[in-house]
Amino acid sequence: MLRCAGPMPIASLVVTLDSREPLRHAALGRLVADSRVDLGVARGAYLPIVVDTVTAHEGEELVESLLATPGILRVDVVGIDFSLDGEP
Repeated sequence: MLRCAGPMPIASLVVTLDSREPLRHAALGRLVADSRVDLGVARGAYLPIVVDTVTAHEGEELVESLLATPGILRVDVVGIDFSLDGEP
């Protein structure tokens, strides 16, 4: 089992997608292509996702890149868990 020396942040986010289909599909394609992102079930323009990164800095950079993605209008942070692997 791989053990990490520090916290591995897992973030729950809600992404607001553009209603224009070409931009929405491009944004979904970008999200699907990133192995750090798990998609939930979209409710209209809102798509819940879970992001699993190695460091908090990597998570910040990922959110910044999502905000710069055509078709993504907004990213809201629901929660961030900094627990160590195996700890509640």
